[in-house]
Amino acid sequence: MNKMQKEHIEILVGAIFLVLSFLISFFMVIDILGKSFILSILSFSFSFVGLTVGFHGIYGLIVLHRRRREKHA
Repeated sequence: MNKMQKEHIEILVGAIFLVLSFLISFFMVIDILGKSFILSILSFSFSFVGLTVGFHGIYGLIVLHRRRREKHA
């Protein structure tokens, strides 16, 4: 099995946070979870963290790809 790079793990963690944020918001809308200010802030925080971590992972992959391309050119 190929070792996962740090960037791939960051993208995966970011995606998990985004899905979790969506599910919390969705469950509040369809009244499975009670609507509360704390859950709204938690959902927003998960969304923000997911986007930040995911974009950091994507940026890391871009930098890694550029370094490899310069190294072979």
